[in-house]
Amino acid sequence: MQEEIRTFVLAVIRDIINLPVPEDADEATPLGPEGLELESLAMIELLLQLEGEYGIELPEEDVDPERVQTLGQLVQVVADRRGAVGAGR
Repeated sequence: MQEEIRTFVLAVIRDIINLPVPEDADEATPLGPEGLELESLAMIELLLQLEGEYGIELPEEDVDPERVQTLGQLVQVVADRRGAVGAGR
């Protein structure tokens, strides 16, 4: 499931937000500077796309930039929320 989410995130960044995606992007790649270069509006667009694609809600506290700083951390948050929805929580 995480690989699917990671692929979706990178596709949204590349195809919808129109930012270049580093070929070597991995779980440790920062979401912001010196990584995927997502600024606040781009991050909001990405989160909206994730919520729509996976039928989840991503509360602001779950995606706080202080807590979620890398691609891997974001993918884990989405996977956890998706699992919680699937479990009926």
